[in-house]
Amino acid sequence: MSKNKKVLIVEDDINIRNVISMYLKKEGFWIFETDNGIEALSIIEKEKPDLIILDLIIPGLSGYEVYKQIKSNKETKNITIVILSAADKEHERLGNFYSGADLYETKPFSPKNLIKNVKAIFN
Repeated sequence: MSKNKKVLIVEDDINIRNVISMYLKKEGFWIFETDNGIEALSIIEKEKPDLIILDLIIPGLSGYEVYKQIKSNKETKNITIVILSAADKEHERLGNFYSGADLYETKPFSPKNLIKNVKAIFN
């Protein structure tokens, strides 16, 4: 099911972004990457990804703001979003789920587990 699915990785840590990208490419996903929120919105508009892995603390425009803009736009509100964040406070986690996040992964995370969960979203 991963063939021809587009995934946007929005993560400012190049090492984390490279690891996620490598694993997803092995599974057949088309990958787009950026390290900031402003470029993320541009990629979303142009490429229409099926899923976004979104770090909350990124330069330019925070992940929170990117998330709000995605969910408030009728053309993008149904994109699957996986929140990836070092913030491990219960209220933040629950807040993200209740506002529409499909999955929340806390850093440090297991790349294999993340990929398994991403694949499950499409099955």
